[in-house]
Amino acid sequence: MSTEIYYFSGTGNSLAVARNISAEMNGKVISITSVMDKDTITTDADVIGIIFPVYNAVFEGMPLMVKRFANKLDNIGSKYIFAVCTSKGWPRVTISKLGEIVKAHGGKLSAGFSVTMPDNSNPSTKEEQRKLFNNSKKKLETINQYLKARKSGRFENTLFFNLIMVPFMSMGEKATFKLYNKLANSTDLSYDELLPLSDRSFISDDKCNGCGICAKICPANDIEMINNRPVWQNHCESCLACVNWCPEKAIHGGIIIDKTSTGYHHPDIKLSDMLLRKKNKGDGH
Repeated sequence: MSTEIYYFSGTGNSLAVARNISAEMNGKVISITSVMDKDTITTDADVIGIIFPVYNAVFEGMPLMVKRFANKLDNIGSKYIFAVCTSKGWPRVTISKLGEIVKAHGGKLSAGFSVTMPDNSNPSTKEEQRKLFNNSKKKLETINQYLKARKSGRFENTLFFNLIMVPFMSMGEKATFKLYNKLANSTDLSYDELLPLSDRSFISDDKCNGCGICAKICPANDIEMINNRPVWQNHCESCLACVNWCPEKAIHGGIIIDKTSTGYHHPDIKLSDMLLRKKNKGDGH
């Protein structure tokens, strides 16, 4: 059986997970960014994996690009499809919402999991990161065993837990809307409309040397270099790749919580790994 694992990643957590699973399943790792120019996405692979981070779980949690990707899937009725989301917190209904999209396109999301990873908007301490990485390795061992056996039906979110959290959802939605209204400098828009405009909050300071890494690494191609300075184009994914990969730490804004942080990216993922995803459809087995 052939396996293709599609991933979306801003600072490397989901790419690291995709590579781990790919190694166990002898699969091909493909950047979602590299196939988004297609009207429909089809594959001869028997197994399809979708791996991505959770952004704003109070609003379903899927990055907008992942949602658009899932809506382009075609001829997937016979595929074994699984998903893994990476998140520092609660993924809520992220996996089940992805399952609804897959079902609408004639497929079935057979398995879904979440893996806890460091947050790229409020990075953990090195000790906290070490614990999270150790735990994630153990979780991935279980996930890989499950996937290699082609099991179905295991999902991370339970109805009971979601019901317990219902009273907090309204507060979370209001707070998130307030934040994105501020970042986008706009009102009376939906979450899906506000998020791409959140780049209005980004600036580059005097440390910027015009290297252009931010533009090269942005998975949404949202940054243009004008007069050797980054200019955001209002189709942001809020992945914070530009902030966290800037070698001069010259970019500020967005949903970064710790303004004094020196940034975060997964220690096993290099800048070259992130840049490769935009050049090639696959980046290894």
